[in-house]
Amino acid sequence: MEENFDLLAQSRANYFTKGSPVQFVKVELLKGDVSGDIAVCLSFKNITRDPLTRLAITFKCKDRSGAVVCQDQFVYEGLSTAGGEVFGADDAVYISASPIGSVEVELGSATFAESGTVDLSGYPRMRLAPPKKLPADLAEKLCERTRKEGLTVVPQVTEDGWYCACGAFHPREEDGVWCSECGCDRILLQNTLSSLLQTGAAPAPVTADEPTRMVPPVRQEEPTRAVPPLSGRQARPAPAPAPEEDEDVIVAPPRGAGRSAGQPARNQYQARTQYSQQYEEQYDEPEKDPRDAVAEQIIRWAPPITAVLCAIVFAVGFLLTM
Repeated sequence: MEENFDLLAQSRANYFTKGSPVQFVKVELLKGDVSGDIAVCLSFKNITRDPLTRLAITFKCKDRSGAVVCQDQFVYEGLSTAGGEVFGADDAVYISASPIGSVEVELGSATFAESGTVDLSGYPRMRLAPPKKLPADLAEKLCERTRKEGLTVVPQVTEDGWYCACGAFHPREEDGVWCSECGCDRILLQNTLSSLLQTGAAPAPVTADEPTRMVPPVRQEEPTRAVPPLSGRQARPAPAPAPEEDEDVIVAPPRGAGRSAGQPARNQYQARTQYSQQYEEQYDEPEKDPRDAVAEQIIRWAPPITAVLCAIVFAVGFLLTM
């Protein structure tokens, strides 16, 4: 009998693999409705135009104390994943009877329909800058205006790519202005948010202190899924090495439980200023050179000084002719 698993928690990757044609996207934890076991599911994305047919990865699961409870390889086979598509969420790489604290993923190799097998182990992992969270009321207005769900992050361009309002990060290698996960247009999204800030007061965005920690999912679009068990082999627990928190996607209880509900919001001017810094930095004026101030003073006082000198010269000349 196949057991149904409900989504328990999820978190996006806190890093991306620079130059890799396949990116690790998200971790999901699902809980069995009968056994209560926790299933670990990983999501990846093909950012090339060449269909992906196979992906091999290595994963490491740790408990809440940091001890490794499972370290193994997993292969996604029989794929037909086009560019921009996310896959893997329906396959459990590990099923545990106890809670999982964090998950680390390393890309191994990928096989494409046209370019063949590519070694992904040499691409460096780059830490992502923390995204900014939209205030709840502004996020709701943005969802209504764009007719999209789950837009909770300030859309912004970084040195390595751009964040969509749905939280998806798109590296520069993933060419285009459309979000492959929610379908939003980056430029239209920024213009819409700027319009909302100009037409009504809104509190400033909140920085996610720990953007990679697990939070409960939004339930309205998440159906109950049936997770297949691991194929034939059970991963063996490994001894706990030194903690590698910088590379782990961490599972944690919901944030904000101790935050009071009636905190005052900042005014519209502060909100508009802070948003402008997020996605309009390219339009900021450069810092003025101190020599510019001297030049401005010279230009300002040159005409009256010249007039006075001319008057003196005229008076002296007049006296000498008398």
